[in-house]
Amino acid sequence: MFFSLSKRKPTPEEMRNEVIRLIDESKENVYKVVFYSQPEVLEILERVSRRWEESNYRGRPIDYATPSELKTLYKVARKVASQRAEDLVANYGEDFAWII
Repeated sequence: MFFSLSKRKPTPEEMRNEVIRLIDESKENVYKVVFYSQPEVLEILERVSRRWEESNYRGRPIDYATPSELKTLYKVARKVASQRAEDLVANYGEDFAWII
């Protein structure tokens, strides 16, 4: 028998919802701090915020991410959320010790 090893790629809406679920809706503040402090996330959010502002703040900021930007946000969110909060604090220094 032949079984496909490939997984279905998430849709853009699934990626948006996953980023929100993993980061914004997380009860662990360290996930938010680490995610939003990543240089690639900061750069993307600057561009996305500008587009959102130009659209008179309709929808959610994440709705204005390009497919490439969304993919990056999704990958970073999954990477951050896959780690234990305590490990993130240890890896990113004592500056985050107040979070947990």
